[in-house]
Amino acid sequence: MKKIVFTLITVVLAAGSTFAQVDKALVEAQKKAILEAVKKSDDEVKKSPAKARPWLNRAVAYLDLASFPDSTIALKDADASFKAIEFITEAVKLDTKDGKKGAVAKEAEVLLTGRDKAYGALMNMGVIKYQGKDYNSSLKYMSKASEISPKDTSAAMYTGVVAQLCQKDAEARKAYEHYLSIGGKDMAILYGLSQIYKSAKEEDKALALIDQGIAIYPGNKDLKNEKFNMLISFNRIDQAITQLRLTLVADPKDAMSWLNLGLLFENKMSGVLDEVRKIQDKSIKLSEAKRKIAAQKDQVDVYNDEVKRTKAKLKTTPPAKQGPIKAQIAKLESTVAEQTKTLDGLKVDLTKAEGEVGDEAANKAKIEELSAKVAEFRKDLPGYYTKALEIDGNYYDALYQLGAYYFNEAVEIKKKVDNMDMDTYKKEGKVVEAAVTAKYEQALPYFEKGYKSKKEEDLKEVLKQIYRALKMDAKLAELDK
Repeated sequence: MKKIVFTLITVVLAAGSTFAQVDKALVEAQKKAILEAVKKSDDEVKKSPAKARPWLNRAVAYLDLASFPDSTIALKDADASFKAIEFITEAVKLDTKDGKKGAVAKEAEVLLTGRDKAYGALMNMGVIKYQGKDYNSSLKYMSKASEISPKDTSAAMYTGVVAQLCQKDAEARKAYEHYLSIGGKDMAILYGLSQIYKSAKEEDKALALIDQGIAIYPGNKDLKNEKFNMLISFNRIDQAITQLRLTLVADPKDAMSWLNLGLLFENKMSGVLDEVRKIQDKSIKLSEAKRKIAAQKDQVDVYNDEVKRTKAKLKTTPPAKQGPIKAQIAKLESTVAEQTKTLDGLKVDLTKAEGEVGDEAANKAKIEELSAKVAEFRKDLPGYYTKALEIDGNYYDALYQLGAYYFNEAVEIKKKVDNMDMDTYKKEGKVVEAAVTAKYEQALPYFEKGYKSKKEEDLKEVLKQIYRALKMDAKLAELDK
């Protein structure tokens, strides 16, 4: 919105500059004449309230007052322009008979057309109020100017700008839409309205407006970037990818677009991996439910066996001494009941987990399908960052992303080692650890080059982690200096 605000400020400054260049004595004379004309017109109406001409003269005098560039005069009566409109209405009414307007009525109506005196007076006061940061009052004048001159793009534009400054998005939206409908093409207005649509979650309208701006200003990168950002915020990843591909066809040396293309495909890959994890998590939850039931059954069996063993004692114990044994049996049976109740609860959890996991064969097939997609992404992904680096070898973001891509692969592989039991580790651990090391070694040169160009603290910590993992003590010590 900066561009629009600057336009309004320019209007204010231009008015002040013109006024300053006028001879001071002449200005004072003009001030005096305007104030005298207002007083005279008031007196004329008091003497002849039923005649149209005095009302018209009064309207002109008040419009001259409201149009004066010196705010100290114009603000003598801030509502002068609105009063003038009322006076015009009265003049037209008094000079209209049997539906036919007389000369005065027609003359009066001209003041309310196009960019005539009423328009100029309203705009002048709107700018004065804007300059004084009284945006609500400014909006009142600007919107009225737009109302009486509906085909004027300036009034419509300024109405929208001031409405947005007043945080009245509904009014700003209406003004901006009107501005565009009458031929307005200012890029800042297109952008401003698109942001209102975006906030209202009207995605198609926001994107259509940005596309309209791009059609008018095909070379403007800011609009193209905004469309890209909108597509991302609306989670329209495939559309964003299509836009980037078109951009790269037009300009294959656009390093940022290659980087963004890589980031988008990483986003898509993350989404697919999330789907895989959700399916796997359900299977893990089912396995955990089965494990808990098996363990709880064992627990119930242990207490039941103890009840049987203790009851067997009663057969060999004289009745007089059976009291403590019976008490122990009662306690054990109470524990069995509690443990059985817990087991029943776990069975409910198992039923729920079985319902959530669905068909295991179908899940397996789905995981295989999704894994194939991930493999496809992995095949192409590094190439997008590499393309960016071919254009600009010191492009920090591309260096960081390519290093992070290999580093994250190392992290994923390392999880397999961390989750291995000892027997599995003895068989497979060394091979998997070697794969982790290889990925760290792939990531390292990109991180190191990136750190040379930008000493980011987060990247420094990643480098330390890699140096420790690869036992590169000298480099670690150098980094800590």
